[in-house]
Amino acid sequence: MDLRLANMWRLTMNEKKFIKTALTSGIRIDGRNPYEYRKLSIKFGRQVSAFSYIEERDTHIHVHKWVSWFREDGSSEVQLGQTHVMGFVTGQLVQPYRDQANEGTLSIYTEFSLMANPSFEPGRLGEFAVELGRIVDRGLRESRAVDTESLCVLAGKLVWAILIDLHILDNGGNLVDAANIAALAALLTYRRPECSLGGEDGLEV
Repeated sequence: MDLRLANMWRLTMNEKKFIKTALTSGIRIDGRNPYEYRKLSIKFGRQVSAFSYIEERDTHIHVHKWVSWFREDGSSEVQLGQTHVMGFVTGQLVQPYRDQANEGTLSIYTEFSLMANPSFEPGRLGEFAVELGRIVDRGLRESRAVDTESLCVLAGKLVWAILIDLHILDNGGNLVDAANIAALAALLTYRRPECSLGGEDGLEV
C-alpha cells in the first residue's frame, strides 16, 4: 500500500495494544484466522429480470416464470469480506493530447459513501479518495490492462476517453484490492460503441 495512504491512520496506544494481543492470540475482529482470506464475490454486469410467458398450444398449458441474467454494460459489484465496491465504465469521443496523438485516455474517479468513510463530504474529493484513485490508475497503466492505442479513432483528431467510476459503499478492510478488482471486472463487461469514418473527406464519425 502507498505510504501516504497508510499514514492516514493514526493508531492510539489502546489500539496498538489490542492489535498485538489479537496477533498473539491468533484471532481477528471479523472472526477470521490469521491466514484466512476474505471471501470474494464478483458480479459482472447488471442483473436484469424479465417475466417469461410460454404457451403450449397442444396441451393448453401456460408456463409463467421469471428469468434473470447479467447484462454486460460496463458495471461490476465486488464484495471482499465486509468491503463493498461498485464499478462503472463509460466512454466518450474526445480530442487527444498533443503528445499522445494516437492514444486514448483512461481516468479513475472514486467516491465514498458516508457508511464507508464518515469523514467523506458529498461533492468534494478527500485526500483518501484521491490517493485511492491514483493507486488504481497506476496499477491499470503499469499492467497495461487497457490498450490506449486501440482507443484511437483518428490520430490527432478523435480518441476514446474511458472513465472508471468506483463507488465505495462500505470499507471493511483491504479496500485497495477490492477497488482494483471492481475496476477490472467493470472493464471486462464494457463494450465500446462501434463507430466509423465517413463524409466527403472521410473525417466524419
